Amino acid sequence: MFRHVLAADWSARSRPAPARPVRDAIWWHATWLGEPRYCRTQAQAEQEICAALGGAPGPVLAGFDFCFGLPAWAMHRLGGWRRLWRMLEKLAPSGFDAAALELNRLLGFGSEGPFWGFPNRAKKPRPCLWTEFRECELRLKQRGLHPKPVFQLRGAGAVGAQSLCGIAALERLRHKLQAKVWPFESTEGAGLVFAEVWPALLGRAPRSETIPDRWQVRTLAHRLSGVRLPETPAVARVEGWVLELT
Repeated sequence: MFRHVLAADWSARSRPAPARPVRDAIWWHATWLGEPRYCRTQAQAEQEICAALGGAPGPVLAGFDFCFGLPAWAMHRLGGWRRLWRMLEKLAPSGFDAAALELNRLLGFGSEGPFWGFPNRAKKPRPCLWTEFRECELRLKQRGLHPKPVFQLRGAGAVGAQSLCGIAALERLRHKLQAKVWPFESTEGAGLVFAEVWPALLGRAPRSETIPDRWQVRTLAHRLSGVRLPETPAVARVEGWVLELT
């Protein structure tokens, strides 16, 4: 059980967000630090979150709203989550498009996917030889929810770009802060645990909230305070899993 929680709404913007706080940018909130924080760049967010987690008053659950892995077939081809995370950290300076192209090559499909939404090839390929959703996403879809596949880089609701960028940042933070990653690793006795979250499970923000991202990270952090990490099916240790709200 974690009394202290940090929740982050990541963004893959290639340029700094405006100086005045806006939606669809990086927002994060820590239950021990007061108001949600707004970051104009990924570098700023990584630095601030690292400092916050390093100075936390006790064990922390840190939730990030992007996919921690790919469908099982892709994870097996790439050698598992540790290899994927190390690879993305090394590819990060080239940008998420270059990282996605390299993953397509390593997965054996080249320009035919599975990552899609590139500026010069925006059309979705036909997934005839691969599946695009993880088990946790398929279960959410069975409940009438609409998660997007990690392979979609651009377009409404796309999570691919922020997942590739976010994983690279978490790989750096994981080593600096000695964090454990749920559900890939045992988290027993851990002082810091990273978990994948999906703010859409909160429902719509109040109409009075002009920046839904700000409401989401605050609400999510407090909803996760005191949560126990649940048991997951075996496939979660390969693909990752979305931490549900209690």
